[in-house]
Parts: sequence; structure tokens; C-alpha cells
Amino acid sequence: MNRRRFLYGSGLSIPTAGLARQPIPRTGQANLQLSLAAYSFRPLYKWMKGRPNKGNGAMTLTQFVDYCAEHQIPAAEITTYFFEPEVTTESLLNLRLHAQNRGVALSGTAIGNKFSVERGPALDKEIAHSKSWIDKTATLGASHIRVFPGVAKDFAQESKRIDSAIAALQECADFASKRGVVVGVENHGNMSIDHMLKILESVDSQWFGMNLDTSNYIVQSDEELYDAITRSLPYAVNVQVKIKRKRPDGSKVDVDLAKVIQLIKDSEYQGYVVLEYEEEDPHKHIPQIINELNQLV
Repeated sequence: MNRRRFLYGSGLSIPTAGLARQPIPRTGQANLQLSLAAYSFRPLYKWMKGRPNKGNGAMTLTQFVDYCAEHQIPAAEITTYFFEPEVTTESLLNLRLHAQNRGVALSGTAIGNKFSVERGPALDKEIAHSKSWIDKTATLGASHIRVFPGVAKDFAQESKRIDSAIAALQECADFASKRGVVVGVENHGNMSIDHMLKILESVDSQWFGMNLDTSNYIVQSDEELYDAITRSLPYAVNVQVKIKRKRPDGSKVDVDLAKVIQLIKDSEYQGYVVLEYEEEDPHKHIPQIINELNQLV
């Protein structure tokens, strides 16, 4: 049993001193590779988290890979919600082979775990689910998996839950290191930049970093957003971009993609930049946004 697993099991708080994840060392210039998230077509899939999707969608992940190939998008992020109910090794390998034959790299996977649940069987189930998808990600030949830390309101209700989430992330990162998969924790669930830095600086693994969603910090001003992005980028192992973001009152505002991409370049980030489209009519609008991103990256 490692030190973190002992602390998690004992209920003791996890000190960050001596265990901090350092910013990722980067040499050379920024190197941005474009990818598209399967989530961008979420209403159109046949399956959603193991059940028939609302709206009688018919799209499959194989067809999503075809879309990327037909629109000359070099990589695809596989959101796992859209697999058929029973995900087999054969189906994963078939998707991997199809992507290979279409010339589309699988930049990573994305799951919907929640590590802010109460310690015990509920959290153990979330960890097991995450490990299962780390294995499946390796089978797909992808090197990154997006995970969630939990949600801020749960951590606010019980402060020790963030220690449990950190321990869960450490366990997943340790497991992933043996499968050749990098774990990227997303700034999801109304997590602030300070929340995220606490997590990032507490998990001790080179196979761990941040899945930075550049629109997921719920702040009022663009300046606050740019500050949070800039502070996050040294830890980023994957970056997602959107065309809109939410303010604290729930309203949506446009994102200055040129500014966001420039911040990413200024950080000398090297890796995938994934478009995650969340607005209406993806077939109409995604090609236009991809064209804009191609010019920016």
C-alpha cells in the first residue's frame, strides 16, 4: 500500500509539501495539433451512456471518425458516452483499426466520473470505472484520458472530500502509468483555478496533468478567464476549446478564439487542441470553426 492510499483509507488529510506536481517541462516552440471531440455531436448518437439517446439518433463513433477524415481533421477525441452498451475489446480494436485506415489519430478518450462522492463504496465504484476506461483507452491506442475531479459544491459541503478526490486521482495516475496513458483532470463542475491548482500540485505523477477546458472557468470578465487559462497551461496535457463560455449568471458569451489560441502558443504548449462544440447544428457550424482553428494553430 502506497503512502497516498494509506492516507485515503485512514481519513487523514494529504499534505502537498514534497508531493507537488511540477509544471510540465517544455523545450522548443509551441506545437498545436487539432482534434475534434465526439461530444460535439452529442444529440445525434444512437447511444448515450449505455441507453438509447433521446431524439432517436443513429450516429456511431465509427461515423464520427469518418466525419473527421472527410473534413481533414487529423485527430478525434472519443467521448465514451456514445459507445454501445457492451464495450468489448473487439469493438475497441475495430474502432482503432478504422481510425488507422482513415488516417485519423485518436487523441484521447473522455469519461464522466465523479470523485467528489462520499468516501466508501460510491468512490470505489468511480475509481474502478475510471481504471476500466484507462485500460480501454490503452486498447484504443490513445495516450490520454479526460477525467473529472468532481463538483465544487460537494467539496464545499465536506472539505475532506477534496483529499479523497486527490487520492483517487493519484491511484488512477499510478494505474495509468503502467498502461501508457496520461490522466488529464478537467476544470469541470464549477471548479476555480485555485481548486484546480490544489489538485494539480497534490498528485505526484508524471502521467498526470490538466485537461484544460478553456471555457470552463465560470468567471465574469474575459480578463479573469485569461488569467485562469494562463495559470493552468503549465500543467496542461490536453486542451479543449469552445466558441462560447458561461458567466456566473448563466448567460453565454462569445469566446475570442484568436486570443485563447495565442495564450496557448505563448505558454509553449505542445499537444492537442480539441474543439468541443456545444451549440446548435454541428454539421453546419463545425466546418467553419475548424477552418478558423486551422488558420490560428
